[in-house]
Amino acid sequence: MPMDENYANEDFLARWIAGALTPEEQAGFEASDVHRQLMAIDNAASSLNGPDIDVEKALALVTEKNQNVQKEPTVRRVWWMAAAAASIALLFAGYTYFFGYKTYSTGIGEKETVLLADGSLIELNANSKLSYKRFGWEEDRIVDFEGEAFFDVQPGGDFKVRTSKGTVSVLGTQFNIRDRKDFKVQCYEGSIVFTPLTKSNPTELSQGMGLEIKEGQIQQTEFSGDAPDWKKGYSSFVEQPFSKVLEELSVQFPVSFELNSVQTDRLFTGRFTHKNLESALKTTMEPMGIKYHISADKRIVTLSIE
Repeated sequence: MPMDENYANEDFLARWIAGALTPEEQAGFEASDVHRQLMAIDNAASSLNGPDIDVEKALALVTEKNQNVQKEPTVRRVWWMAAAAASIALLFAGYTYFFGYKTYSTGIGEKETVLLADGSLIELNANSKLSYKRFGWEEDRIVDFEGEAFFDVQPGGDFKVRTSKGTVSVLGTQFNIRDRKDFKVQCYEGSIVFTPLTKSNPTELSQGMGLEIKEGQIQQTEFSGDAPDWKKGYSSFVEQPFSKVLEELSVQFPVSFELNSVQTDRLFTGRFTHKNLESALKTTMEPMGIKYHISADKRIVTLSIE
């Protein structure tokens, strides 16, 4: 839960540490989620080795914020400010550690496998991002996701994947989510439920069923196979606009395209490998009658019609 802005700031916390709150402020603070969370941090942190605090740096930060306040020429005042700054730093560091999120991300052409605390596996395709709460995972199995990934979820409580188009809910199953410019979900084992962000009704999918969102409309599909093509090292297309092929090439390889007069609304059927740029370009361009030239730094591919 986000910290209340009225309480979660350095000035307020410094006054709290100094015991300078009014009775009304103290009562309100003690009833807030911020106070509850900070007390939980304090209790849990008692068994941990906290980070080293640069007292001089902390003092400088507090001093800068209070530069317009008349300075008291006493050693006691200086050490109080340093102690307050150090305590505030520890509180924020503890909050971030205990209530923050763990994030995994892949760049262009990268893939990564994430093992969650409950034994669930998430295989991230290139240019994807996954995040979830650092603690309390087994009680609240929710991940935020964008890009493309294959999920192998262990049985247990509800497991939810939040995407830009809606939430996929499961108990234990295997499925693939693609959330890029296009959105697609495919169920490979068990069953899943997709609840869109719009007011549309939830859609249940069983093994071999999928859905796509096109122009805001949900379309159910069927497919065969035991895993998505990208896990096998290639991308495939069936009568897809060539613009989709170029987008996927840019996900798997760090290149951009200069189109010139090439039309990208023509339909393409075929596939390309993720292992070699030259091979990928050859298998996608030649069937379309398109010439290509790769720049010396292998970052720009110039296309032209034969």
